[in-house]
Order: sequence, then C-alpha cells, then structure tokens
Amino acid sequence: MKAITNLPLVGLIISAGLAMPAMGQDAAPQGEQRAGNAIDEIVVTATKRNENLVKVPISVSVVTEAAIAERGITRPSDFLGSTPNVTFVEDNAGEAYINIRGQTSVRNSDPNVAIVIDGVTLSSVKPFNQDLFGIQQIEVLKGPQSALYGRNAAAGAIVVTTKKPGETFEGNVVAAYGNFNTARASASVSGPLAPGLGFSIAGSFRDTNGPFTNITTGEKVQRFQNSAGRARLVYENDGPFSADLKLTAHRSKGGGSAYNAQFVGLPIGGFPGTALDANNTDMPFISNVTGAFDEKFIDATLKAEYDMGWAKITSISSYNHLKQYFGSDSPPYIPFDTGPAGGGTVQQYTYDDTNYSQEIRLTSDSANRFRWQVGFYILRFERDQTSKIGLDTNGSLPADRNMIDPATTLSYSNPIYRTTSYAPFASVQFDVTDQFHINLAGRYDTEKRSIREVASPAINPLTGVSYNNCVAQGTAIADCKLSRTFKQFEPKASLSYDIAPTASVYASYGKGFKSGGFNPIGSRQALIDAAGGNAANIYVQDGYNKEVSTSYEIGAKARFFNRRLSINAAVFKTDISGAQQFQFQPSAGLQTTISIDKVKLKGFDIDFDAQLPMGLHLFGGYGYTHGRVAEFAGNPLANGNVAPGAFKYTLNLGASQVIDLTDKLTLVPRVEVNRYGSIWWDVDNFAGTKRNPLTLLKARLSLKSANGWEISAYGDNLTNRKYFQEVVPLLSVFTVNYRGPTRSYGLEARVDF
Repeated sequence: MKAITNLPLVGLIISAGLAMPAMGQDAAPQGEQRAGNAIDEIVVTATKRNENLVKVPISVSVVTEAAIAERGITRPSDFLGSTPNVTFVEDNAGEAYINIRGQTSVRNSDPNVAIVIDGVTLSSVKPFNQDLFGIQQIEVLKGPQSALYGRNAAAGAIVVTTKKPGETFEGNVVAAYGNFNTARASASVSGPLAPGLGFSIAGSFRDTNGPFTNITTGEKVQRFQNSAGRARLVYENDGPFSADLKLTAHRSKGGGSAYNAQFVGLPIGGFPGTALDANNTDMPFISNVTGAFDEKFIDATLKAEYDMGWAKITSISSYNHLKQYFGSDSPPYIPFDTGPAGGGTVQQYTYDDTNYSQEIRLTSDSANRFRWQVGFYILRFERDQTSKIGLDTNGSLPADRNMIDPATTLSYSNPIYRTTSYAPFASVQFDVTDQFHINLAGRYDTEKRSIREVASPAINPLTGVSYNNCVAQGTAIADCKLSRTFKQFEPKASLSYDIAPTASVYASYGKGFKSGGFNPIGSRQALIDAAGGNAANIYVQDGYNKEVSTSYEIGAKARFFNRRLSINAAVFKTDISGAQQFQFQPSAGLQTTISIDKVKLKGFDIDFDAQLPMGLHLFGGYGYTHGRVAEFAGNPLANGNVAPGAFKYTLNLGASQVIDLTDKLTLVPRVEVNRYGSIWWDVDNFAGTKRNPLTLLKARLSLKSANGWEISAYGDNLTNRKYFQEVVPLLSVFTVNYRGPTRSYGLEARVDF
C-alpha cells in the first residue's frame, strides 16, 4: 500500500520529462502516426476492446501498417525475430515454432502462442507462416493470455488485424526480385461498393529456389512457391448492426524435409563424425531423393455485431481446412544412400485438418468506469494423419503418398485425432480512480481429445507384424482408440496505475493452459520391445498430460518528450508443470511428445524507440530468460539442466535516417542487428546440442516519393553467417539439423494509389 501512495509523487518527477517540449523536427516513433501537429496514440485490441497501448496492463509490441512498409516486413519472421524475448524457428516447409520468454512450441504438439487474425484464433501455426499482405496492425502479447484467448495462449498471443475497406478507393502494388531467383509480388485494392458496404481484395505470390543445392540430385532443397488471396466484404452503415465476411486461401509447394544429419562414428557429407556439433554447418546436402511439399488451405470467417447501446453482442464463426503433404529421404543419409539406384528409406507424411469454431460475446460500453465482457467459445477439430516409412528402391518418392505398398512399406500409421473444446469466459475492468485500475479475467476450458488408429491390421510381409502398431501389441482394431478430457481454469488479474497521461506501471498474475494429448497408440510397448523388454528407461507414454503455467509480471510503459521517446520494460517469473517436448524414437520409428514435470523461467525484457532531431530514428530491445529444468522424473540426471528451446537472450538494435533530397523525394537508410543468445535443443543437454550466440545483420535503403511510389534495396544476413536454425536430437549421438538462410538481397518497388 505504501508504494501505491507514493506513486503520485513519482508521477510528478517523471512528468517533468513527460511534459518537456518536443525536440526539433516533427516525427513519430515507430508504430505511432502523426496527424498535423499531434501524435496519434496506438490503439490496441489486446483485451478484446480498443484501448490505449500505454494503459493496457500487458507487455505488447506493436507493428503498425506504416512500420510494416518502412521495415519491409513480408513474413512473420521479419518482426518476431526483432521482438525482445521472442524467437521464431522455421523448420520444414510450412512448419514454424514461436517461443516467448522460454515457453516453447514443439512439433506434434499444440502451439504455446495463440495466433488471432481478425478475432479468430487459428488452430495451427501452419497457415500463419505465410507472406503478409494487406495488414493494418500486428500486436505481439507476451505472458499468459489464456484467460482472454483460451487454448494455446499460455506464452502469449499474436493478434493480426487486416486492413478494412474505407470510404474511398485505394490500394497498392509491391514487386521484388532478389538472389536465389526469388520473386515476390503483392497487391491490394479496397473501397466502397454501396452506402455502408465496402470490399477489399488482396493477394500475394512468392517463388524462390532457396540458397542450398543437393550435390547428389541437384535439387534446390529449400525451394518454395506460394500464392495466396483474400477477399472481404464489410457492412457498416452507422447503425447498430455490422458484418464482416472474409475468405482466405493459399497454395504452397516446395522441398520436403531438408536436413543435414550428424551421426557420431559415421562421416556423412564431409561431417567428420567424431562428435556432435550444433555449430558445424560445413556439410552439403547429400540425400539421393528429391523431396516434395504441397499444402492447400482455405479459411472463411463471419463476424457480426449488434450494438444495443448498453452492450454490444458479437458473433464470430470460422471454418478452415488444411491439406498438407511432405516427403523426403530419411536421415542419416549413410553412404550407400546417396546414389541414384536407391538404398535406405524414404518418409512421407500427410495431414488433413478440418476446423470449426464459434465465439459469442457480450461487451459493455467502453466509456464506463466499470467494464465487463462475457462469452462462450466452442471448437471442433479433426485431423486425419498418415505417416509412412518405406524402402528407397529407385531413388525417388513413391507416387502413392498415403497408401501402403506391401513391397516397400516398412512402417505405417493412420491416426485420426478429434478435439472438442468449449469454454465460458468473462472479464471485468474497474477504474477505482482516474489513475488506478483493476483488471480481472477468467476462462474455464474443457477439451475432449480422442485418437483412433485406423491403419490396416494386415501383416506386413517385410516385418512379419501388423502394419497397425496397436494391433501388433495384441489389441483388437476396434479397441485401438483412446479418449481423455482435460479441464483447466485460467484466471488473470492485474493492477495498473497511470503515473501520468503517457506513463503507467502494472503488476499481473495469470495461468496458461495447453491441453494434453496422445502419442501413436502402442508407442510405449513398442519402445519397451525395442529395448528388449526393459521398461526402466522408457518414459514415453501413449498419452501425455496437460501443460499448465503460472506467471507473475511487473512492468512499466512511458512516453517522454511529446512521445518522441518510448520505453517499455517488464520482469517476469513463470513456473511450468508438464512442459511438453518432442522426442523422436528411432528404435521404433516413432515421433512422440513427452512431459517435463517442472520447468522454471525468469527474466526481463525492455525496448526503446527514439525519434531524434533531423529525422534520426533509434530503436532496440533486450530480453533475457533464465530457464532451468526443475524436475524430470523420466531422467533425474536432467534436473538443473538449461530448459530446452529457451534462448538465453535476444538483442535488437537499429537506426534509420530520413534525408530530404527535394520537397518530394526522401531517402531513408535503415540498419538493424539482431543477436540471439545460446540455446540447448534437448532436455538432456547432450554434448554438441548447444548452439552458440548468433548475430545477424540486415539493412534497407528506400527512395520515397510524395507521389506514392517507393524503391528499396534490401539485404538480410549481410555478413553471411552460417548456422543451424534448429537442431533436433534423435539420440545422444544422432541429430538432424535445419539450416538457416544465408545472405539474401534484392530490389523492391511499391506504388500506393
């Protein structure tokens, strides 16, 4: 209580800086926009209502439409990689993992970060890892957001708002070309169709060979082609009813699982094989099979609102369908597996996902001192998945992507996953005084999950046992199914105090939740059999438990010198029970999820943005995370190890300069450096699975015209650092490693009309 009573005195001191006259030339901090002689505040939707960024008691990083254009942001990695304590790891084509403050997302498990686009939470990160176009604003929320955004928002949320049509016709066209034969383009147009009815149409295209070539097949292993489109109709006629209909689709093609492999005792592609080394990238791609990736996605959402004056009722309906396939040679690509005649094995995976969701909420008027929101959310998700390992008989992928071939199929699984999730939620916000605010929110998630293995029970002539791993363990195929219901209450509470109109402090507490799930049925027994019947060291189960995190945070936000200098800072502590981690089991060819009993995380993040005289713009941020495995019953020797997937720190520094060449031409050079601290990729902290700190440099030079056109030269990883973007430990002596992009550069042209 003493600290609260002293806050007004602190506010008087800070206000001396907040009230100081503006410095020099009018300019707006990154993410804020100047209208005339005033600077508009950033408005965010982090709490599912429009609020001033400075007064929201959440650590939020915002990228506005103007900043997206200035920074040349075209992919999620372009802004996530520059956000303190946030990392974005891309794996196979279409696969991506977002980590915030040491809370990791892993393959074969739900994400830990909710992706919310125009109010709809995606069921997968895969549709998010696409080119960005027609974007109005991006908000990166750190810390537990499960109370507001539900399932899979334990570490945070990324809230994307696409651009709505206005009252006049407008649009833009962007085209770029760079090395590796990389071509991309995007375009958007929007405007009125009739009084109160507007439309927008936007699309993008990208085609690249990627930087790496397989020396055996000549394949461009990271080639990628994507085309996407979005159409939108918005009805807003100054009446109580409004509606927003949006259709989105994309199609992607490319290479498959493009990995380098390391196996101790086995030289592979120039790798000496004497020890694992997460920092040794001096090896070529040598597999003898050309990979393939194919993905189709369609999404439809309808948002309808009716304002009753005292409250607004909102309905958000969503449907999406994802079909994905990828196939490739199977590691470790041993010497006899590098010739055109074949040898070794190939892997093929298919995903067929269907998702329906519905949210209804009632939101009070934001002008009241006491504000509230209540709602209900329901989700129905189904995945039909196939996994196949087969003999490589001719150095190519079989044409039958998800079918059994008795002559070549070594292992096959076809699990069907179903999820039904529903949750009531509520939040209240109360202004105790004009400066002191209380925020309370809660959500109760109930998630029923089931798995059914429908692979053929027939005997595999190559192995002598059933293709169906569950049947092979002696279970009737009708009984090869499991179901389980996971429940969790996720509260969140925060106190905030406005030190001044442009400064606030806050403290918050919250719980995060990610549902448990299932490994392939029979996984545990298959691993025990592979270990000769010894179950002592087998901690994989057919199911894994839910992940629950408890977080505490204290933060501050301030805008100084007429908002020319912004500073945001927060410290946090998070305890996780049941932290989910991926483990591949090569002895049985199984991809599994395990749970670490307890993980403890603590750290801080801080960022600044300064607009100096003469058009100089400085920006930066630093995030630090101390993560440790506190308890792991599966392997007590791992207790005290560095938490897997948690970067020790992230550092971002940059500058840009506005140079007026004439009254209509402006030159803007921009440079940015990002440094990522060390990371261990596995819970056991095996020797050779720690990547050292990494520094990446990017730059951009733009010539802008007052007539609406812009030409830019850009470059990423300008020092051409070679590194592994991800290392996947399969054994203490075996890893597969995914290469990060090398130096890239190109030219971009943009026209706004």
